[in-house]
Amino acid sequence: MKRVFFLFIAALGLASGCLAPPAPRDAPLTRLEEQGWRIFSREPCFSACHATSVAATPPGSLSGFVPDLRTTPRHTQDWYLAYFVNPRAVLPYSPMPSFGYLSRDEMKALAVFLQRLNRDVPAPKARPVAPEEIPRTARDFVSYRAGRNIFNTYCTGCHGESGSGGGEVGHLLSPEPRDFTDSVWMSKQTESYLFSVITDGKANTAMPGFKDILRPQERALVLNYIQYFADPVAKERMELAFAIE
Repeated sequence: MKRVFFLFIAALGLASGCLAPPAPRDAPLTRLEEQGWRIFSREPCFSACHATSVAATPPGSLSGFVPDLRTTPRHTQDWYLAYFVNPRAVLPYSPMPSFGYLSRDEMKALAVFLQRLNRDVPAPKARPVAPEEIPRTARDFVSYRAGRNIFNTYCTGCHGESGSGGGEVGHLLSPEPRDFTDSVWMSKQTESYLFSVITDGKANTAMPGFKDILRPQERALVLNYIQYFADPVAKERMELAFAIE
């Protein structure tokens, strides 16, 4: 009976375009990848979520459905570590439960296996952005509040509410998240560079791109907001406007 049930689940997963171990024509799994596959199969990852829900995922859907992990963006191992420990600190609307009870070695093996699954997904490359491509945002209270709301939703898990890089999962990342309160570093960055990183992410770090999550105007509002961290006087004036309102 157990064998029949497993075959049913496997057939359903394959029919829905879901996860399965790499096909025989692929290179064999490494020892660490095989360990990750065993953990993936043992935990609710396969049986409760990723084996049955991909068939219902509309093309281009960004939230509300469990994704096909063979087509998700590529991430670094420390990104996966942070996501396993506190999913909603990394992706605020993620339905995934925490797997922080796994050992670090188990989380590493699981991350390596997931990296094997989406190894054919092209790595995102930061595209240079001309200043005129950045949507204009006013340096006023309305834009500040809008940028603050977006930052608090998508960025504080890593960068922290203070912008110093001390978010809930910031300590799990290497290199650690950027400290936007570093006025010397911030003064050397162009808006074009910062907007490019927000859009496409930063290679070889856990910083993801937000071009598929935030509209250009929203990314510009975040860009506007993070610049206040390096100017505490201007930021305090904006924060006082909150108190007055």
